[in-house]
Amino acid sequence: MLRSDLQNYTAASNLEFNNKIKELIKNGRKIHHFGFGQSPFPIPDCFVEGLKHNAHRNEYLPVQGLRELRTKILDFHKHYDHFEHFSPDHIVMGVGSKEILFLAMNVFGGEVLLPCPSWTSYLSQSHLAGRKSLLIPTYFEDKFIPRADVIEKARKILFLCRDVCKKHNIIVISDEIYARLQYDGHYESIANFYPQGTIVTTGFSKWASAGGWRTGYGMFPQELLPFFEAVASGGSHTFTCSPAPMQYALVEGLDHKDELESYMVHCRKILQSAGLFTHRELLAAGAKGHAPESAYYFMPDFDPIRARLQERGMNSGIEMCDKMLEEADVALMPCDPYFLRPAEELSTRFCFINFDGADGLKKSQEMGANADIDDAFIRRHCAPLIEGVQALTKWMKQ
Repeated sequence: MLRSDLQNYTAASNLEFNNKIKELIKNGRKIHHFGFGQSPFPIPDCFVEGLKHNAHRNEYLPVQGLRELRTKILDFHKHYDHFEHFSPDHIVMGVGSKEILFLAMNVFGGEVLLPCPSWTSYLSQSHLAGRKSLLIPTYFEDKFIPRADVIEKARKILFLCRDVCKKHNIIVISDEIYARLQYDGHYESIANFYPQGTIVTTGFSKWASAGGWRTGYGMFPQELLPFFEAVASGGSHTFTCSPAPMQYALVEGLDHKDELESYMVHCRKILQSAGLFTHRELLAAGAKGHAPESAYYFMPDFDPIRARLQERGMNSGIEMCDKMLEEADVALMPCDPYFLRPAEELSTRFCFINFDGADGLKKSQEMGANADIDDAFIRRHCAPLIEGVQALTKWMKQ
């Protein structure tokens, strides 16, 4: 019944893992869940109020999305990213940017290049689309940024890259879903250096905490007009349109610029402090890893304690994470194989957001933009993170 190359095709590993852990928690087990990247903060009030005003909207909308929304989205990016190369006419809304990424790989006619580590669905999407994927190795000492000499071997399409793309006319899909969560507030898009060959995908799932709203989008340069037209046409044959109530809600909410700016500033402050706390504690317990600079994630590598882990019967990332869950009630996903890291590597993706951020966000806003978010704040407002990190570091030292 299935294509021969899909006989062993499976669901998104991060979603399956999250569902598994949530079921265990629902059944009464206490687990420190660091394995899923969902924002801990509430959706900004201006978007919620916009949805209240527009929940009755039930019409089909243009596949590209509301013109007013696309215009406001571009204004938003002009302010934060200084984009001047895009037009509202070449933006397409999707049911999450994930759908835009998948359609882009479906309509593309070449090979897909993926730096490793990579998000769990990139390779699976390219496989489902029937595209050949080439994996680009990256290295710890480079902070996992692809090296130019490796990209020189590239063919056609790449998810994140550097200057060599322009030299070889490589099409870049830059997934910038976390751009607004850069801790210093100064994210630099490759689209400003290679505008004619860069497609930017992003949305409201991460910086606005609206993952379940499924409102992502892709921005295409004029030079890739056939690519844009094919993706938009694919949208018309699949998801039809992004949900109308959400689109109208975003139109209203994007006018509240000061509220959104304050929201982003305070979310970033809390995330930065939570991430640096996690990094510091795990390194003190024996792991290695680069300090997080954005978003929700830290990528600890447990190789420095490999010998102790082997003495306890753990020889791979999967075995290590299974033991963490069994013995310490800590849920983590190994980067081998789920994030395409080399076999036997003992790295994981640590999502340091297992707390309800509503109270902390409110307190941070009361304290003001210039107030420090210290460890005392994290202990008070992000207590599940503290408890989970302590459980893990105790397990590491056994």
